[in-house]
Amino acid sequence: MGLPKDAKDTEKKIFGLHTLTSELVPNCNRCFAISGAHVKTKERGWFAFCKKSGKLDKIGPYVTFIGALKALALTKGCDSCEFNKYEAKSSFLSTLNEKIEEEMRENFDGNIYSMLTGPVQAFVRNRKYFDINFKNRFKTGFFKPLLDDCLATVDSIKPCENEEQFSMKVQALAGMIDRIEESDVRKLIKTKEKQQISGSITILEQILKENAPNYPRHAVQNLRNLMSLRNKMYPTHATSYEILVILQNFGIARYPLEDWGKGWKKILTLCSNSLGELVSVLQ
Repeated sequence: MGLPKDAKDTEKKIFGLHTLTSELVPNCNRCFAISGAHVKTKERGWFAFCKKSGKLDKIGPYVTFIGALKALALTKGCDSCEFNKYEAKSSFLSTLNEKIEEEMRENFDGNIYSMLTGPVQAFVRNRKYFDINFKNRFKTGFFKPLLDDCLATVDSIKPCENEEQFSMKVQALAGMIDRIEESDVRKLIKTKEKQQISGSITILEQILKENAPNYPRHAVQNLRNLMSLRNKMYPTHATSYEILVILQNFGIARYPLEDWGKGWKKILTLCSNSLGELVSVLQ
């Protein structure tokens, strides 16, 4: 099999496997993408690997070479690695995103591609609109931008076919909502007990109560349900019977789900719509 597009063989081997790099991202000659089977799980695919620390060899597998490259661009790796200390490496993410989208278009027909990306694009768009309007009104952004959000977005696009994938997507989506500029946002709360209010959704709810008392309660509740779902699922916590009550709030009747992909799309869409409704409140 020939080299993947954009790949360069370093002619060095790790675990007997070829190591590949690319001019798409800067490299310190210690970070590689390798193809093979995971040492422990035996899953086959592409892996991101940092030779200096060995920290990245467990990250994967990714379906494509570009997916592994993106993991290198998103992960800090070892402290002595010039690649991972490179301040501008995030600027390469747009190029890698384009490559990933190109690969997905090649691997899925138009209808499936649209089904996979449409809800995720709507969520990312509404999250961006929410943050823009929040900053316009309160002079500070609500969400804390992190490179991991890009990785979470890509993971959200992938098909959801089993419990493990469903759990991973719930964790990723909740993380994108839960990471906020807490210290600046908390200052917006007028009540004297502001320091006792914890949790991103509770903080948001208090700000809305004080500044837009007619906000749609169900929109905030959908986001709270997402956080509760994350907290009741493995690997955050051992999965408990309480997950059934939370799923029913999303209109999902049973666990395990009859259709993991359909259930994931329902949760994603409800949370996306909730952010969209709150945009109107902020305006």
